[in-house]
Amino acid sequence: MRSFVSLLLMVCSVSVLPVLAGSVNLQLTPVADRNDVVDIAHAGDGSGRLFLIEQEGRVFIVDDGVELQTPFLDIRAQVRSTGNEQGLLSLAFAPDYALSGIFYVWYTNVFGNTVLERYAVGPNPNLAEADSGDVILDVPQPRSNHNGGRLRFGPDGLLYLGLGDGGGSFDPDGNGQFGGTLLGKLIRIDVDPAHGDYAIPPDNPFLGNGQVRDEIWALGLRNPWRISFDAETGDLFIADVGQNELEEVNFQSATSNGGENYGWAIMEGSECVSNGCDQTGLTLPVAQYAHNAHCSIAGGEVYRGQAYFGLIGSYFFADFCSGQIWGLRRNGSQWQMDALLDTNLQITTFGLGEDRSVYVAGRNSGVYLLSDGPVQPEPGFEINAGLNDSWFNPSTPGQGFFITVFPDIRQVFLAWFTYDSERPPANVEAILGEPGHRWLTAFGAYDGATATLEIELTRGGVFDMAEPVPVQEPDGTILLRFAGCNSGSVAYDITSTGVQGMIPIERIALDNVAACEATQ
Repeated sequence: MRSFVSLLLMVCSVSVLPVLAGSVNLQLTPVADRNDVVDIAHAGDGSGRLFLIEQEGRVFIVDDGVELQTPFLDIRAQVRSTGNEQGLLSLAFAPDYALSGIFYVWYTNVFGNTVLERYAVGPNPNLAEADSGDVILDVPQPRSNHNGGRLRFGPDGLLYLGLGDGGGSFDPDGNGQFGGTLLGKLIRIDVDPAHGDYAIPPDNPFLGNGQVRDEIWALGLRNPWRISFDAETGDLFIADVGQNELEEVNFQSATSNGGENYGWAIMEGSECVSNGCDQTGLTLPVAQYAHNAHCSIAGGEVYRGQAYFGLIGSYFFADFCSGQIWGLRRNGSQWQMDALLDTNLQITTFGLGEDRSVYVAGRNSGVYLLSDGPVQPEPGFEINAGLNDSWFNPSTPGQGFFITVFPDIRQVFLAWFTYDSERPPANVEAILGEPGHRWLTAFGAYDGATATLEIELTRGGVFDMAEPVPVQEPDGTILLRFAGCNSGSVAYDITSTGVQGMIPIERIALDNVAACEATQ
């Protein structure tokens, strides 16, 4: 029972304040009868489809409440699925999926290794190209359990993956604390196909440390089942399965520079594995729970929808054996954890819909929508004039965006510019990408939280002169998507240069956030 997937449990190393539990009427409504679902994802492409990842190696789609019978992806022939902890374990869509059609899967192959593989969608948006697979990471596994692994793109556009310690009891190989292996770690890599397999982000915390692999973002994990980002704040939650005593939830702030050590196998939760252990430099869980009737934690998603006010900001997780569901949220400087619902489900995972609804899957019992009382439709985020502002990506200084929304005609204008500290000379022509020059504009329609814009490159115009800029033909596409009033992304495909990518953006100043929220 303990060996299935790592799920969740929580007895708090924080105060438990019974506020949420008394005000929430948590309910589960069936949405699909797939019985082997271990991950739930959405494509972020505006389609609203829900993707159900089956452990044996198939991915199915729920489209507008209808479960499609033909799988989106079927890789059963290359997946080892014992019904225990091996199999197809996770799927994540590239942030620019609506343009690139690229997604990633994590699975145990027929040799027992865990594999990260890149795929592409075909002409039919409900069918992947079966022969497009490209293995970009292959991790040998010494044992069949603790394969960990959930793939999630962070707000920085990079791929995060949690790996288990290689299996066995009490980490017999010492992988959790050994920097020379990816086992027992959270890794962070740049999987943009322009890099080939993948690239190491230049700000990864152990870059250049000969004792620790460059891919590693954090260490000291036993079997992280699962990781998830708060869509509003960018904070990261890691549900890590315990050994004999405690199940834990770890937390990493969006402002973290990485490098956290979550303690395994020095610690299990907040307790030393051996008496008198040295806790120096370790990051302890924000919540934990004892086994008793529980056995294995299943994380977990933060609700950021709008339909259920009492759930907003809560991180939901559950226990595989007991079926109990908890909610966790900050209460000032402390964390508040509440037991919300007892179920008869063997809960394997939670997942988010594109409208930020939270779903939960049970082994041999299907997939359910989580709600506070009767089900209500999520209003979703709507582009509005409160987004009119200057935006940028803090990790790439020297460039930014001006965004203007025209609600009367439901159009968005975007200017992507570069700048430097000195104004360019008056006779300098605007050239693609040259510092000091605004060099790209785009205009197009929006629907909901997404705008599709046609790119026009500014060439040949001269600053501070009355000479007109030659009219340009459309030169690519920008997909502008907002997750809220202070976060969004720019996915771009520039035809003339062959350049593609995705940039997360936020406001330079927060003055207009209130106007955006009021309009919502």
